[in-house]
Amino acid sequence: MINLLSEESKKELRAARSNVTLLNYMLILGLGVIFLAIISGGVYFVLLGTQSDAQNLISASQAKSSAYSSVEAQGSSLRASLTSAKTILDQEVLYTKVLTNIAGAMPTGVILDSLNLNPTLFGTPVTLQFYTKTTKQALALKDSLATSPMFSNISFLSLSSSGSQSVDYPISVSLSLSINKDVAK
Repeated sequence: MINLLSEESKKELRAARSNVTLLNYMLILGLGVIFLAIISGGVYFVLLGTQSDAQNLISASQAKSSAYSSVEAQGSSLRASLTSAKTILDQEVLYTKVLTNIAGAMPTGVILDSLNLNPTLFGTPVTLQFYTKTTKQALALKDSLATSPMFSNISFLSLSSSGSQSVDYPISVSLSLSINKDVAK
């Protein structure tokens, strides 16, 4: 086919086609911008609704939580009371437990003369008077107390067979020892 159009007409036809293509692109782009604007507006209104729902939920939750503020205050005062009670109970000394632990550490045939229990007694050296039937029992007493974890720093102060209070227990034994604090727990 022979093209009889002039060069000028050919340029104008190409330019017209390019203009139509550009116009189509601009129309599509404009429709896309309008579509995005509609979507953005919809999302904005949905977010506004969600925000108002969240604000309503927050105000309702605050109203409910203010009703529980007295319970929270009571809980914190109870927590403080329990903390002070725990401190007091941690310092408690069970003297009956001390006596049973001491009696359990003594061998049979040994008598403890007297024991004055008070909180300052624990961890400090104290002198205890025991009475036994034989000197072997006195040595067994020292060994038994030394192996017990309740006592430390055990040493003989005196061991005598005269001046005893009883005829059945003629040996008097004075021991210096420290009663550990764990014996009362």
